[in-house]
Amino acid sequence: MTITARGAAVFSGVILGGFGVAGLLVTPGGRGELNFLLASWLLPITLFPAAALAAALSPDQPRTIQGQAKVLWPAHLGLVLYALVTGHRWFDASRGTHENLTGLIMIGVIVVHAAVFLPGGGALALFPKTRPAGFQMWLAYPVLLGCWVVGTLLL
Repeated sequence: MTITARGAAVFSGVILGGFGVAGLLVTPGGRGELNFLLASWLLPITLFPAAALAAALSPDQPRTIQGQAKVLWPAHLGLVLYALVTGHRWFDASRGTHENLTGLIMIGVIVVHAAVFLPGGGALALFPKTRPAGFQMWLAYPVLLGCWVVGTLLL
């Protein structure tokens, strides 16, 4: 059994989107919210780059940015839903007392994501075979960051 690029993108999108939907079901201020916040930072670091790399390494997929985006649209969609909900949750949890370090941790999470997506995409862009994955990671980080901001404002 082989894993296709589209399969990796669908898997990534379903997990990211599902985690976003789960975040909508978590009670604000409840015990589940803390667990959600602790688990929410790692998914985009692992799932989206893996899907982008699978698409870049697939010999059946076009090597253009647009061609790769057509393959990765489920992962992008899941990333958007994930980021909207987690942005809202992180911002909501950071409001409160000054002793609450959640806001500082949220900034740390953004920095960690930037450190993975931007230099990680740069490292992948150095090699012709993985260059499309690097470009997709560079495109995904502003989407992730923008959706975090929109999620804090709208939800």
